[in-house]
Amino acid sequence: MDMFCYQCEQTRDGTGCLKRTVCGKTPETAALQDLVVHSVKGISQYAHRAAELVKRDPEVDRFVIEALFATVNDVPTLVEPRL
Repeated sequence: MDMFCYQCEQTRDGTGCLKRTVCGKTPETAALQDLVVHSVKGISQYAHRAAELVKRDPEVDRFVIEALFATVNDVPTLVEPRL
């Protein structure tokens, strides 16, 4: 699987990793983290609009923060997916 990972400060020469990353992340993990970030952006748009309508949900806010934290730090959190 091809990859381009620019998710952390360890990226090679500050440009990004093209193969298995310096931090040891696989291409699959990098792709999944990109998907999480993309998904959270969409969730955040709805959460922002809900907040404007005074319909804020603290659980959604916490999920967004923890999901982003997990991708930035490459560590799992206590977030459990909801289906």
